[in-house]
Amino acid sequence: MKILLDAMGGDNSPDEMIKGAVEAIPDLESEIILIGDENVIKNKVKEIYNKEDISEISPRLKIKHASEVISNEETPTEAIKTKKDSSMVVGFQMLKNGEGDVFVSAGSTGAFMAGGLLQVGRIKGVDRPALCPMLPTYDGKGFMLIDCGANTNCRPINLVQFAKIGSIYMQQVEKRENPKVGLLNIGAEESKGNDLLKESYAQLKEAKDIHFYGNVEGRYIFDGDVDIVVADGFTGNITLKVIEGMGATVNKMLKEELYKTPWRKFLAFLLMPAFKNFKKRMDYSEYGGALLLGINKPMVKCHGSAKAKLVKITLLQAEKFAKNKVVESIQENIDK
Repeated sequence: MKILLDAMGGDNSPDEMIKGAVEAIPDLESEIILIGDENVIKNKVKEIYNKEDISEISPRLKIKHASEVISNEETPTEAIKTKKDSSMVVGFQMLKNGEGDVFVSAGSTGAFMAGGLLQVGRIKGVDRPALCPMLPTYDGKGFMLIDCGANTNCRPINLVQFAKIGSIYMQQVEKRENPKVGLLNIGAEESKGNDLLKESYAQLKEAKDIHFYGNVEGRYIFDGDVDIVVADGFTGNITLKVIEGMGATVNKMLKEELYKTPWRKFLAFLLMPAFKNFKKRMDYSEYGGALLLGINKPMVKCHGSAKAKLVKITLLQAEKFAKNKVVESIQENIDK
């Protein structure tokens, strides 16, 4: 199996992409192909590891040259069409042509989604692909938020399909039998929400291949009562950004309070193991990147600011995604 990694995508590339690949390779069965400027990658490998070639670190680490990079400032569709030798477009083409089994990138989210649709193609019968990260819950299992930004305007059929493709992933990769699906809404009652949510509720309730839990309010999504939280991309993206921002704010405020006096600093030192565990439990990056479900091949979007640790976790997640034949199962399910 081959994992294609966009070595030039993200705020900290290629350094953190290379480090993440090197850290992940002992825990993987797959080969990792780093896509990007060969000279730049080789120079970084020499600088970080004092090796002339990355294959000296592991024969399962390889480089595929790509001379261009797509930045976050570029128009996604235009960049995909014009920068044909960019690390991202080369990755799309390799994935489409069967030269890799799964593609990982921390680059432009817009370009990643546009390339998935235009170059790799969506699964026949899936109206719209969805971007879906795994997020933490109180019980440690985590839940999937689908969609979190790929589709800002949705119809009920889209939300029903999100529930279906999310359920397939959770069954096959996370090994959760009969995963519970919750619809993100402003209240638990069936009558709550706008027309989209009311109609989606009715259709989800009737869907025989979905274990529909009902509506779930934003404040309860971390309780672990549901395995999948379904939302339109606009609402899902706002929810995700609020979660990220709240996590960062809590971390800042806690540090500020703990270091205000010498006595507090001493107590903080004693409680450091507890704080580390708390931070780990809250950290969404422990769950990897965001899956792009509904595309003909497995694709995973790594966070743009990813450091080596998150890159490693995302690569492990990508191997599981490809190994468990999720795309093939979605194809079969949609055909039925």
